[in-house]
Amino acid sequence: MKKIIPLGLVILLLLTSLACNFGAKPKDAPTPVETDACCTNEPPTAEPEYIGGAPAAPQVSGLEPGWHPFTNANIVRDVIEHDGTLYAATLGGLVTWRLDSGASMRYTPLDGMGHVSANAIVYCEIPEPRILVGTLSGISAFDPQTGSWTNDLSLPETSRIPTSKIERLYCDQANNRLVIGSYGLSVLDLASGELQQFTSKEGLRWDSISDIAVNGKDIWVAHGYNGIAQISNGTIKTFSAAEGLPDEYAYSLAVAKDGTLWIGASTGLISYKSGKWVHYDADSPANLRDVHNLEIAPDGKIWAATLPLGIGRLCQFEPEEAVCAVDFSEADSQGIHALALTESGAPVYGTGKGVYSFENGAAKAFKTDDQLASNYVDSFASAPNGTLWVGTDAGIHVIDPAKPGETWQTFRQGEITEMGGNWGKGLTVAPDGTVWMASTNGSASRYQNEAWTAFNDIYSFDTVAVDGQGRAWFGDDSKGVIVLNADGSQALTFSTANGLPGDNVQAIVVDLSGRVWIGTDQGLAKVENEALEVVFGPDSAELPNKYIRALAVDSSGALLIGTFTGVARYDGNQVEVRVDFLKDGFSEARLTTLAVAADGQIWVGTDKGLLAEDGGGWKLLTTADGLLTNYISALHVDQFDAVWVGGGGSNFDGGGMLQIVP
Repeated sequence: MKKIIPLGLVILLLLTSLACNFGAKPKDAPTPVETDACCTNEPPTAEPEYIGGAPAAPQVSGLEPGWHPFTNANIVRDVIEHDGTLYAATLGGLVTWRLDSGASMRYTPLDGMGHVSANAIVYCEIPEPRILVGTLSGISAFDPQTGSWTNDLSLPETSRIPTSKIERLYCDQANNRLVIGSYGLSVLDLASGELQQFTSKEGLRWDSISDIAVNGKDIWVAHGYNGIAQISNGTIKTFSAAEGLPDEYAYSLAVAKDGTLWIGASTGLISYKSGKWVHYDADSPANLRDVHNLEIAPDGKIWAATLPLGIGRLCQFEPEEAVCAVDFSEADSQGIHALALTESGAPVYGTGKGVYSFENGAAKAFKTDDQLASNYVDSFASAPNGTLWVGTDAGIHVIDPAKPGETWQTFRQGEITEMGGNWGKGLTVAPDGTVWMASTNGSASRYQNEAWTAFNDIYSFDTVAVDGQGRAWFGDDSKGVIVLNADGSQALTFSTANGLPGDNVQAIVVDLSGRVWIGTDQGLAKVENEALEVVFGPDSAELPNKYIRALAVDSSGALLIGTFTGVARYDGNQVEVRVDFLKDGFSEARLTTLAVAADGQIWVGTDKGLLAEDGGGWKLLTTADGLLTNYISALHVDQFDAVWVGGGGSNFDGGGMLQIVP
């Protein structure tokens, strides 16, 4: 990296420039979000109008310009206690809770965190006291004294750790090293900065790491689904059924003071000492299953937490009688993802609905007041009445975009059986207010007159658009297009059998003239008066790529074509390539979605960040600039010209939702 001027100054200048263009604020200092904060802005004074797929002139919302994050920080993946404060690694950021007062703070990439989705957390002196958070994009270091994020964890530039998902962290302070689970195991010497890495190439049974424990200088790792391994003086020894391991589905590890290794497995608990295995399975009185977390208190008490399909259990296990001396079923009927012990030895645990401290047989909840059903946000659509519809993988929200801090309306299939599914992969709203949804792992659905209807023949489709006749056009990644009339009856189908260039359809849009444009992996088609025409086929050279991932219509009626590696504008006669990733410096990025504002400003979502036009060029905004995630799964410009950014990439992590107010 060239160091012509100080890096901090470069970043500050860049963010100041972006702030002027996009309404963002430079991050001069951490600005943690208080979890109970609400927006108190005035409502819009008029309803928006949309003609076809193009946005109308923007209105004024009264919202404060800047970047406003929305996440669900109750989806906990790891937790620790330090100095009277709980630190929860969640899919919606880092959340801290004071045990005495219950006061909380939330941190996201807008404050300096590397990625909003966190899976692991540990206290470590490196040598300064730090809370190390393992995110979807490396390790972020938090100073508990100042409440700020630092960059003082030194990792070799050649390692993949700074850009990889961190699965597990263990601070081996006795040996002055940090043990990192991420695509194998890495051992960082905190004094020298030397990094050792162990993967399946070096002898591990698998590269996925579900837990880490240390006994003396020996490191033990659990692979989750493929046994365990011991690393001693750089030598790997693996344990599977062949070596006597009673259950290869090993999720969690802990070492007792006497050197006994305890293993949490799918069929219960396993102990290992001096070459002897003891299996406490379904025949034992405790009858534990799916033990994903283990902790051993200073007094020797063994605490086990389960993560089954049903209700999780917290068990204080007594090996002598193989019973749970304390047996607690999780208060909110959740599986337990995280477990830690306070300095006094009391358990704290995390679920998909918050953090809990456990004492005297009762659990005390610590929960953020979040409305977002899931941190995987996959679609947006504006309705004629001005509301914003948001599709996640765990439910559908209806928001007033001028007052997003107020109560949202939420639809979930578990509460509304008429819905076809929870996962709103695609959303569109007809001029009469009828909402159509394409659902991943679910059936297409319609919301009309405050009632849902499912269409089971359209299962797990990817996109949907509505034409001037109120017909819903559903696209699938392998089945082409199915069109439903406004009453739900089938009207048309399009596939390669009747002229569609490809059956993988990721994008459909209706232009100002009522023509329907269909983007496939083999080019672009147009349907006018129910007649299909291939406009750009697989051999056309006008577009950056034949694989079309997104479509939009600008205010002039021109079509914006988002391909796998770039964006083109097509006015019906000429093609203008607006950005070509391979030629314009973004060769590693792949387009995921796009949106256009009323003034023609194009926003491009990729798997490496958000591309935005800037003075005739393009800027790639990332988590370093405050984006919650670099994987952009949804984009939308509302009637106030605010940009809504949805993140995800997988329903096992998250990206939350970001509102960029100009």
